[in-house]
Amino acid sequence: MTEQANANPNRLATIRRLYLYLIAFISLVAGLSATYGLIEVLVRLWLTPDTLLDVNPSGFARNAIARQGGLLIVSLPIFLLHWRLIGRLGAQPGESAAALRKLFLYAVLAITGCVGVRALYLLIEGSLEILLGYPLPERVAQPGRWQAQFFHAGVHAALFLTFVRLLRADGDLGLEGGWAGNWRRLFQLLAGLLGLSLLITGAADALNLVWRFLLQSFGETNLATVGVAWWERGLAGSLAALLVGGLVWRLNNLYWDSLLAMQPPEGRMALRRLYLYASTVLSAAVTLIPVAMLLRLAVLVILGEVDTDYVNIDDLTTPLGLLPVGALAWRWHWIQVLTEAERYGDTRESEFVRRLYYYAVAATGLLLLWIGLVDLLSALLDYLFIGGESVEKGFRAYQLSSGLSLIAVGAPVWSLHWRTSQRTALRDNETGRAERASWPRRLYLYGIALVGALLILFELAVVVYRVLLWALGDPQADVLGVETQGGLVRAVTATAFWAVHLLAIRTDSRMVDESPETEAPDAEREPVDAPSRRAELLARIENLESELTALRAELAGLDDEVREVSE
Repeated sequence: MTEQANANPNRLATIRRLYLYLIAFISLVAGLSATYGLIEVLVRLWLTPDTLLDVNPSGFARNAIARQGGLLIVSLPIFLLHWRLIGRLGAQPGESAAALRKLFLYAVLAITGCVGVRALYLLIEGSLEILLGYPLPERVAQPGRWQAQFFHAGVHAALFLTFVRLLRADGDLGLEGGWAGNWRRLFQLLAGLLGLSLLITGAADALNLVWRFLLQSFGETNLATVGVAWWERGLAGSLAALLVGGLVWRLNNLYWDSLLAMQPPEGRMALRRLYLYASTVLSAAVTLIPVAMLLRLAVLVILGEVDTDYVNIDDLTTPLGLLPVGALAWRWHWIQVLTEAERYGDTRESEFVRRLYYYAVAATGLLLLWIGLVDLLSALLDYLFIGGESVEKGFRAYQLSSGLSLIAVGAPVWSLHWRTSQRTALRDNETGRAERASWPRRLYLYGIALVGALLILFELAVVVYRVLLWALGDPQADVLGVETQGGLVRAVTATAFWAVHLLAIRTDSRMVDESPETEAPDAEREPVDAPSRRAELLARIENLESELTALRAELAGLDDEVREVSE
């Protein structure tokens, strides 16, 4: 009876929190949306009333003001009422550390931060365009839009700082436990990826412009793509993205580094590792895609499918701008992954994130490798058996260039990640057993085996169908045609990869059967490397002691809060 009485208040408290924070969030977002639209219309009407009325003579300004104003008038009191109730609720013990409260606060920070970052980007871009002499007719195509960003940035910056102060007032910022800490880490993860994306984009676009100036005498720029005054607009946009993205990424990293210095267990958290791995994947993609683009272009030039006297420099400047930026970001984040794994160790969750990264990237590389092999072998078979009767001029060259570029990217990506994971799985120790038993590995192996078996089934069926038609005397069987060749190539390549992964499944099963429970007695086993085992145990003890110290500090803080409330 007592347990049920204790459970019901907890359940009711959760339902109450869910209602209050959900209504507050919806009303706040509606109010911010209305404020955004109202500011936009009022600023445009204030600066250029004649232009706005000429473009929209049928009461557009009145309708917009009435619609946005009405939404603001309704949503603001609803938010304030529920926010007052939330304030009263926050005085209760343990409410400031509730996961739903943190979810609400970080969701609001995400929305206000995104709108504020966008407004700051547009402000910097517009200011640089004016300084660089961007044509005024282009700037006044939508009057007031740029000026309104000052108000948008101010409103959302004020709200962002207000909710940051609320998080600080809760007293556990950076020390949150459970889901409350996960919401904070998820916010930092998204902020870091947003900042990194803007930083890479801005730096790559700036290098793109440099390459345009250097190579424009060797080719022509597609003005239909870049437009007039492309360098003023491009430089303004790239510098704005570089500055804003660098600011967001740097501030997020500085804050996370300070948390790692104060709370070393933070370095072992799954979302922290997920952020580093996701940043690594993003940087690797920005590096490898330009490599494939340049290789494809080089093969086309060698095969004579590109006129070297007339080269569209966009095909060169885009990958040349992305490649060095992606390579630097890739190297930095990968070193960060290795450093933190060595310094802070791993938990079960961070190990799961590592395995998920390796097998997901291996699957992606395998897919690219398979597509590249299919294109390459299909082009070669088409040349050998069909010759000059290809259906389209230049088709083989583009197929060959595509195949080689995909192989050049997919082969090292798959090989590196697969071999690393396989070496770990083949260890006859606890690490190897955990690797073989992990569901990311099993999902990868059985997923590849399933897809490979299905490809073999359906593609070989097409080949056999064509052969049987030919054997039965069908004059249109086309047994050596493109469709038959494509099916045969896809089936053969799928069989190769299917066999590799099926062998890995059999090896895993055999090593499971030879588990320690069925092995020889301890006296017959190989001796353990005592110095290595001792170092491993000391490292684990040190990590556990650091985590225990952090938990005791958090518990002491909670005791102080309970004592203050009781007094």
